Amino acid sequence: MASKEKPVNVFAELISALRAAADQNIAAQSQVLESWSRYLPRVQQGGPAWLAPLRQLHQGWADAVVTLARSQQEMIDQQFDTAIKSFESVWTKPKAADASPAPAAVAQPVAQPVVEPPPSVNGSKASPTQSVEGDMNIAQRVAVVTGAAGGIGAAVAKDLAQRGARAVVMVDLNDAVNETAKAINKEVGRDVADAVVGDTSDPDFRARVFDDAASRHGMVRICVPAAGITRDALSVRVDKESGKASVYPIEDFRKVTEVNLIAPIYWAMEMLARIAEDRRRRGLKRWEPTEEMEGAVVFLGSVSSQGNKGQISYAVAKAGLEGGAATLMKEAIFHGVRCAIIHPGFTDTPMARALGDDFLNKYVLPFTQLRRLIRPEEIADAVCFMVSNSAVSGELWADAGWHPPA
Repeated sequence: MASKEKPVNVFAELISALRAAADQNIAAQSQVLESWSRYLPRVQQGGPAWLAPLRQLHQGWADAVVTLARSQQEMIDQQFDTAIKSFESVWTKPKAADASPAPAAVAQPVAQPVVEPPPSVNGSKASPTQSVEGDMNIAQRVAVVTGAAGGIGAAVAKDLAQRGARAVVMVDLNDAVNETAKAINKEVGRDVADAVVGDTSDPDFRARVFDDAASRHGMVRICVPAAGITRDALSVRVDKESGKASVYPIEDFRKVTEVNLIAPIYWAMEMLARIAEDRRRRGLKRWEPTEEMEGAVVFLGSVSSQGNKGQISYAVAKAGLEGGAATLMKEAIFHGVRCAIIHPGFTDTPMARALGDDFLNKYVLPFTQLRRLIRPEEIADAVCFMVSNSAVSGELWADAGWHPPA
């Protein structure tokens, strides 16, 4: 059986290469359509009489090109599915000489290589199930995740990649994000994670990330701004010797709210603005429920938004995200974009571990129903659920039953 592994691996690599080529073909068609859609609205402003037929055919022509592109993508998916099944049936079918089973004492299960079916345009993974009108599909979508070097951000990026995202742009101030992206690509088996190093609170950097993502992968339609920092301290501390009271440093307050509150909201609005412009270029106005969702934003809140001793700036920032998400949801849905927020409890991340085992064992775990820290993968699964299920809106609490004492 060992002799079969190499051909199977070679075939898997061939399928991956063909898939990448097909994706580039579809992306090229999309760019052509986008270029024409930018020109044709200007044609509609007036001009000579001979342009009248073009003006009348504009919308129908654009719809036809979109339908053609989707049909080609579905055909490619079907061809790959058939090729994979045919190949597996040949290489995993036992030969006549192997038909008789080995004695039970020496029989060992042989793990067959699994070749994942290519993601479908109309589902989170290749499946005969068609998407529901109004849903947000992860497959073939481009996502941006900030704070992606580790913790929840890295887990979200990995989950999106595993669910068939076309590309996941991973953003972080820490250059360790490069190694995290490489690890995801290796595990998933394709170049889907794209690392970018920079300050998420820099508006010019934010714009460059979206510009580069659009030119290389297509319109960003999933945004999970997960970057965050803490500067924990009591709001007022009294010196035991002098009796003097000192208040929480205002520069720390500003920095925490800049990174944890203002920056995430502006990353979301950056994506929303580009989707709104794209719809306008295509002659679309208010989003209708018969359409697919245009995009989705999931903010990372925290159980600290309810108030947590020693986290005055962090709690304010996370509570502020609730209002931001609620307001953007009311505005963004006009353009077909959903906004929601998830409030994780104490999760096993470097940020939580920095609190120290003594603190966690005394103030966290005894008041958590699960009596353990939440795994980042559990939060990532919840985030992807919020992205893909359009019935889920507003806030989701993933606190593992943490209820701190007064």
